[in-house]
Amino acid sequence: MSWRVGAACLAIAACIGLGGCGEKTANATPDVASAELHKPTQVLKDFEMTDSKDSVRTMTLRSIEGRIYEAQNVADVDQPFVLFYTQGVVSSRIKAPVGRVQMDTHEVEMWGGVTVVSSDSSTLTTERLRYDPKKRKIFSKDAVHLEKTDSITDGIGLETDPELKSVKIGRQKVRFKKGTPA
Repeated sequence: MSWRVGAACLAIAACIGLGGCGEKTANATPDVASAELHKPTQVLKDFEMTDSKDSVRTMTLRSIEGRIYEAQNVADVDQPFVLFYTQGVVSSRIKAPVGRVQMDTHEVEMWGGVTVVSSDSSTLTTERLRYDPKKRKIFSKDAVHLEKTDSITDGIGLETDPELKSVKIGRQKVRFKKGTPA
């Protein structure tokens, strides 16, 4: 009888050592861990984040909802609206359907049809862009369309300041509007 108890204990130990006898047990743990990773730590209605330099506001991001994922240090935001400031005055604004904020750096990525409008009414549209607050630059690798009072520029890829004053567009095609000096 004791050899049967010993054999049963050995079988139980072998199952534990191999990660369980059944496939369901082995797969249940990663699914639970994966679900927890994709579950936000906090959900905030009327999410708002402000970035400043030397105690002067440089950017404010507002969203109808922000989902914070502390493990990844990001917040996913719905319908983000960003205001950029120069010397305390709004210099441009960005709207998009969806975005993500890096909570430690305040870098913002937006996609789904993004529109940037500067204080002089220059308008940039693209499918996706990224704002880097350290460089104070907007970047995109996608097709871009920039409309200014005197010209329309289309191209692929972008680097610009938020005010759309110093703009670099790759593979650009520029058309001047009639009635404006070239």
